[in-house]
Amino acid sequence: MRRVFKPHRDGIAVRLSDDERQFLLGLPELLRAVDETPDDPAFARLHVAAYPDDVAAQADMSEYSGSQLAEGRTTDRDRFAATIESAQAVLSPDEAESWLTVLGDSRLALAARLGITEPGWEMGADDDPQRMTLGFLSYLQDQLVDVLLERL
Repeated sequence: MRRVFKPHRDGIAVRLSDDERQFLLGLPELLRAVDETPDDPAFARLHVAAYPDDVAAQADMSEYSGSQLAEGRTTDRDRFAATIESAQAVLSPDEAESWLTVLGDSRLALAARLGITEPGWEMGADDDPQRMTLGFLSYLQDQLVDVLLERL
């Protein structure tokens, strides 16, 4: 497969087809929909309780850091979408971090909806579009991590 991400003197070069850009633009909306649907299995996966056995501690955690977490997610999703909409060719380190977050959250959401909890999901049906989507997101995330590690 071709490399979507490559090291660049100003950050991380990204090269996507128009179809890939259109597809990826849907990820922030998918994640916003998950955030608004508490009965979605993806919601539970993306909003893991820090203190599942202590209701009071979890309430405190949510009160004191819940809005910061939500703001961080919104910032990452907006930054991700902005770089795609502008057909930006090079990502800054902050933009690359937002990409990792959105790709990772999208993978977790899709895996939760598919009921995937263990390794080996790649061995499923080759013609399953949801598994193919999960594989594509995994490929992008893996490639981006590799390029970021090269820059260290």
